[in-house]
Amino acid sequence: MKTLKNIMLIGLLILATSVFSQSKEVEFDIYTTSASKASRYLLVDHVSLRDCPAAQCQQLTTIAIGTYVRLLEKSERPQTIDGVTSRWYKVKMGPQIGWIWGGLISQKTMVSNTNPEIRFVFGEAGLDSNSQQQFQIRAIKNGVELDKILLKSNTLTYSGIELLKNQNQDIISLSSNEDGNFNVIDSPMYVVFKDNSFQKMTSLTSSTEVKDEAFQYVYAPECEN
Repeated sequence: MKTLKNIMLIGLLILATSVFSQSKEVEFDIYTTSASKASRYLLVDHVSLRDCPAAQCQQLTTIAIGTYVRLLEKSERPQTIDGVTSRWYKVKMGPQIGWIWGGLISQKTMVSNTNPEIRFVFGEAGLDSNSQQQFQIRAIKNGVELDKILLKSNTLTYSGIELLKNQNQDIISLSSNEDGNFNVIDSPMYVVFKDNSFQKMTSLTSSTEVKDEAFQYVYAPECEN
């Protein structure tokens, strides 16, 4: 009887671990369902393009960060790697066609206000050593990463970030959901990109410049303990 209880307890622990370890799938439209949304930028550098949808498949080439690819189809089942769950996507890049894992594709891409050659790519970054969900924003220019910043949050999504419209500055606003609730662990509400580097900000104050009626943002750096 005691042995049976132990077996049941182990089974419940395994089930609980499986449930809590699951993450929401990072998923994208493909060309057959939405041609207008089926092209994306790559989130990281040296992405392996493979001849089939699995990590053990033959590597055809590597692709640079920020490369624009068209998503043609996706694998039947998702795969979880380092806490990020996504499917494999068959992509076309110029004349080349192959498969890449979706966790390496940008979920949202924004063009810099100050330099149209600079783009900000956003995506998940897996779990930290304490199993806390992480997200990343990278600044890229012509296939080269300029800087990267990590954000810890249980609720942040690609729909909750926005590059504020300001011709003189690059300020990314962070919001976790449609209600505007914010739950980034270390409490930055904004990310500012200046002099080719990111900085977390806790608040912004705005004042109107009468001369050109444009908003000028004054930002307060996050306090470091």
